[in-house]
Amino acid sequence: MDSRTRRNFDDIQLRHIGRIFGRMVVLRASVGAGLMLAVAWMAAMDPAPWRMTWLVLQVVGALTFFIYELRRYRREGLTRRSVPINLLLGVFFQQSLVTGTGGLASPLLPMIIPLAFVGATTLPRTWHLRVFKAELAALALMALPQLAGWLPMLPLSYLGAPPRPWMFAIALLMFMFIIMVNTAGAAIRGTFDDMLREALDQRDELLATHRSYSRALESMSGEIAHELKNPLATVKGLTQLMVREAGRAQPTERLEVLSSEVVRMQGILEEFLNFSRPLVPLSVSAVDLVALCDEALVLHEGLAAQGEIRLERVGQGPVFSVCDARKVKQVVMNLLHNAIEASPRGGQVLLEVDANSIGEARVSVKDMGAGLPPEVAHRAFEAGVTSKAKGSGLGLTVARALARQHGGEVTLTNRGGGGCVAELVLPRELPADILKPVGTGEVAHAG
Repeated sequence: MDSRTRRNFDDIQLRHIGRIFGRMVVLRASVGAGLMLAVAWMAAMDPAPWRMTWLVLQVVGALTFFIYELRRYRREGLTRRSVPINLLLGVFFQQSLVTGTGGLASPLLPMIIPLAFVGATTLPRTWHLRVFKAELAALALMALPQLAGWLPMLPLSYLGAPPRPWMFAIALLMFMFIIMVNTAGAAIRGTFDDMLREALDQRDELLATHRSYSRALESMSGEIAHELKNPLATVKGLTQLMVREAGRAQPTERLEVLSSEVVRMQGILEEFLNFSRPLVPLSVSAVDLVALCDEALVLHEGLAAQGEIRLERVGQGPVFSVCDARKVKQVVMNLLHNAIEASPRGGQVLLEVDANSIGEARVSVKDMGAGLPPEVAHRAFEAGVTSKAKGSGLGLTVARALARQHGGEVTLTNRGGGGCVAELVLPRELPADILKPVGTGEVAHAG
């Protein structure tokens, strides 16, 4: 987690804990007042004068602090030290009241359990450990002298003191309860912290993707202008020439050049639109990748025939993957088209479909071309990077984005002996953690 995300994490925690703490302060001011009255009643029912003095001082001190903290919170809000300081003072007040009402024989002894749970679930780890140690230390300072006989029990006269073996059992149970409650509370706090960190990481990843796309779109503006400039100049020149020669039959070569340049511009714009358009939701179904690849081969027979390139598919079918057939077909078509263009005349393009033992389906497209140039190899998927004389450099960028939307990947490697291997890897079942439902038969990328 970087420093910016860490600050966001701390700010979100402080804001939400502030809401809880605010309610706790208001609740404590009302419930605490009732508790203090109950303590005052306990003191009044006991004839020991020292107890009355002790508890009255406790009641006055606690009520004064409650009122002060409520006013301060409403005036200033929550600070990072408000919660731990309040809980540490809470431990002090609680143990003082317990000591004054009989120590291990006090009816107020269980009050430390909810206090410990609040500390474990609301405090950061460092402060939680401090409060946890304070709880154990306060209980030990009260219980051990009584159990050792150094101090009298001093129980309330109308309740009396339980037998000493019970005192040992009560002390042991309280220590166990404090440890268990702190452990459970810390586990709950840790779970919510992990959920928050994961949500922030996903947000940062999504923002990084958007920033990357924005930078790529900015850099592609000049690339697209350059790519369209030459064919537009050709079209403009031929059109002006044909206008000057109106009424004359135009040579077939001119019309063919016009047609090819228009098709070229259309391809550039389509690739740019595919890249700049946000990834639309997936429409998924169980797709036989072998059949899908056979369709892609049929559609490329004409292009392959122009270069006398042999197309072949290997692998036993069917190989199923839960995916968006249209988008996966677009990826395969792009890889196949690149392989045909990279292959020498009379070469071969091999398309292989298989599945591995870890739940992945793989489509490999192997050509016999020159392979990836060193200067392009590590940047092949960047927008605008291409080794073609007439290429936009967007096809592979779009292909990888579509594969990753499925939780898959597209890679390029050089073959031993020459050529390149383009590999599409897809999960055979869509991972639940990267997709969420948006309608019947559709899922959307979750970040």
